[in-house]
Amino acid sequence: MVFKRQQDREDSKKFGVILAVIIGLFGIIFLRLFWLQVIRGGYYRGLAQSNSTRVIPDRACRGLISDRNGEILVNNVPSFTVSVVPADLKNKDKVVSDLAKLLDLSEEDLLAKLEKQQYRVFEAVKIKGDVSSQVVSQLEESNLPGVRVDTEPKRNYTGKDYSCHVLGYVGESNMEEVSNNKYSIGDSIGRAGVEKHYDEILRGVNGSREIVVDSAGRQIKPAGSKPFVKGTDLTLTIDAKLQNMCEELIRGRKGCVIAMNPRNGEIYAMVSHPGFNPNIFSGKLDKQEWSGLINSQEMPFLNRAVSGLYSPGSTFKIVTATAALEERLLTEKDLFVCHGIFWYSDWNYNCWKLEGHGSLNIVDAIGQSCDIFFYQTGLLVKVEKLAAYSRLFGFGTESGLDLDGERKGIVPDAAWKERFHHSHWFPGNTIQLAIGQSYLLATPLQMLDSYNILINNGTLYRPHIVRSVGEKVVLPSAVKSITIRNEDLVTVKKGLWQSVNLGGTGRNAKSNFAIAGKTATIENPHGPSHASFIGFAPFNNPEISAIAFFEGSGGGGGTDAAPVVKSVIEAYFKIKKEKYAKSASKDF
Repeated sequence: MVFKRQQDREDSKKFGVILAVIIGLFGIIFLRLFWLQVIRGGYYRGLAQSNSTRVIPDRACRGLISDRNGEILVNNVPSFTVSVVPADLKNKDKVVSDLAKLLDLSEEDLLAKLEKQQYRVFEAVKIKGDVSSQVVSQLEESNLPGVRVDTEPKRNYTGKDYSCHVLGYVGESNMEEVSNNKYSIGDSIGRAGVEKHYDEILRGVNGSREIVVDSAGRQIKPAGSKPFVKGTDLTLTIDAKLQNMCEELIRGRKGCVIAMNPRNGEIYAMVSHPGFNPNIFSGKLDKQEWSGLINSQEMPFLNRAVSGLYSPGSTFKIVTATAALEERLLTEKDLFVCHGIFWYSDWNYNCWKLEGHGSLNIVDAIGQSCDIFFYQTGLLVKVEKLAAYSRLFGFGTESGLDLDGERKGIVPDAAWKERFHHSHWFPGNTIQLAIGQSYLLATPLQMLDSYNILINNGTLYRPHIVRSVGEKVVLPSAVKSITIRNEDLVTVKKGLWQSVNLGGTGRNAKSNFAIAGKTATIENPHGPSHASFIGFAPFNNPEISAIAFFEGSGGGGGTDAAPVVKSVIEAYFKIKKEKYAKSASKDF
């Protein structure tokens, strides 16, 4: 009896163990099912669905770019794009080989693009854009599995090479950018100009389309979409009519022209030549054409207006004059005599006018651009003051323009020369600095800005290219304000008036619109001299300031550059009059 009870207890214990094991096994199965169906259900449903659906990128249209009057400068046009869905590739080696031949690509490049998306095999990978209709026909005949032809927007620059340095261009995202997960394969990215500086605003947000496919990857029906968000439109400060006229004026020369509103910093025109056609980067980039551009000694990608560094030459004399007047080293009554040659110790320095200018004051010296007057003035002011006033007038620093690539230039002084040339500063360096030569380097925009400070009685507005972003207007902002006595401003401006209107070096810019300004013929250690002229009008209430700078022209500022600035300013007022007449006729 005792033995039977003991046996029953042992059997009961064994049953309990077996029951616990069974419950445990069912618990594990339940937990696994819960994990698969609830916790990871969405993931596995997505995998299952991906066996029948494909995701096709729907690339956003970049924002339009227009001039200040609404004329479209950059838009988007449809183009054929070839993509591959990796999951649908059958006989991968053959498809890759055939597709590479049809698209004129290397198999290595094609495979590299596919490998970058190896974990998203159900999404289409862009292989090549802007494919011709002839190639599209060949692809349709070939019926390569996994290969798709779609349409997407392509950037189009309506003026071709006009405004190329301002507008810039776009290029396709590279492998490094895709690896950083900031861009997708095939995205268009701003590479220069406004396209680059405002890329995030212009680019928009890509969308996508889902399609149902059969076992061969052929489309059966759409399965939903996520619309793209178009990029924001930009309105520039540029006036297309004035810009195009400047393009024609400078064609065939090497240099730049800038025209702007000195009262608010809006740039009406900015032209650099030689240039390039940005459309070549939106489509099929010809390797030979690219090689020719990138290796050209003409440097077509250089925006000379903001990236070219040159000695400003005699246009800098307003800085020397202002420094001498402000420091009370000279007055309008003081005279220097120019005999055509100036001796300092055993060194001689010539004036551009070999017979000399005779006796003149500071107003006459600006008007006649007398070098010897400014040699002597520079020695009075001394290098440290010249350097300090240079910086006050905006030299040696970026202007804050909303384009990339702007360079600071160089404002030399004794410490700078010791640091970079391991040499002392000599009086001869000061003599050259006083006329805008020596080691002084600046961009044409900086040179123009130095005159805008004078025009605005000491205030400089940040130059800008974009007038509005979408509906938001870009407000002018003052970036510099210096104190200059009114009588000194009047003295310097009188010299600029005399230069153009009273038989000075800028007389070829004389106009009914009361232009004042200053010429420069700049020694170029690398070849023929540069020519420059900076002017503004009307003299008593300037609406426009402009610079023409011609690199290695071999001519003079008065003969080469002054007539161009005159034409630019006169064109500005003509365009303004036409707008007013058109507006008045509408109101009537």
